[in-house]
Amino acid sequence: MKDKHIKTTDIKWEEIQKNVFEKQCIVNKNGLNISILKIEPHKKIPIHKHLDTRYNYIIKGGMTDKNQKYSKGDIIINGKGSKHFLKANSEGCEFILIWN
Repeated sequence: MKDKHIKTTDIKWEEIQKNVFEKQCIVNKNGLNISILKIEPHKKIPIHKHLDTRYNYIIKGGMTDKNQKYSKGDIIINGKGSKHFLKANSEGCEFILIWN
């Protein structure tokens, strides 16, 4: 793969569900995917299941799930087949999501 520069400020936020926004940075059906997600304050995302392993790095705000609270700088790994819910804190939450 050649070196690549992605200027995320040029990518527009897309509302993927009410009060949840995404910037798709790298989309690859058979490989690595990277997005930036933003969840508005106090937004709850119901229980859902992941069909792949997901790596989340919080860059702003924070969120909770059934296990604990997560904040800026934390990395959360959701294993393939895992189920969980999310709730953004009072600041909302912005994070980098990587999966394949």
